[in-house]
Amino acid sequence: MRTEPTRPRHGGTREGAGRKAAYGEPTKTVRVPQSLVPVVVGYLNEVKRTAQAQSETAGMRPVASIRAATSVPALGRRVRAGKPTSGDNYQDEAVDLGKHLVRDPSSTFVMRVAGWSMRDAGIADGDELVVDQGVAPEDGRIVIADVDGELTVKRLKRTSTGWVLQAANPDFADVLVGDKNELNIWGVVTRVLRAV
Repeated sequence: MRTEPTRPRHGGTREGAGRKAAYGEPTKTVRVPQSLVPVVVGYLNEVKRTAQAQSETAGMRPVASIRAATSVPALGRRVRAGKPTSGDNYQDEAVDLGKHLVRDPSSTFVMRVAGWSMRDAGIADGDELVVDQGVAPEDGRIVIADVDGELTVKRLKRTSTGWVLQAANPDFADVLVGDKNELNIWGVVTRVLRAV
């Protein structure tokens, strides 16, 4: 007969058991007055939403890596898109691509487009957008907007009832921003980059 104690087969902590933490770290029980529960829950939801938005921005590429000395010759003549004209090899100046494409590297990033909702504005699926957070999101500008946690690129328009995010393709609906929606403008699209 065995005299040594045996481990119980139930109860106690087990590795990997239990509810998974929503925040990726251990949690702690805290007593909160009932009147403040909605405030605390709202705050925690905002912290979680901000963390998700930051993880989404991980796909954005900062433009600080553009070499400042990247310049190309600019010819002094315009090229016709209709009837051909004689072309001279006349160099008028040089264009610094970094300065030409980016106003302020510290507030600028690049995002790749997924979809065709802005087709008629010259923005196609797969294009890269230069987005500047330092430019004011005014009526008529194309913006990167976060509506209730979803990112979209649309034209910002003011109407008599509020703001609308307009698609530039009749196959896509506009996004009406109401009192129940949370709208955050991430930045204004300043350039479209596309390989030809």
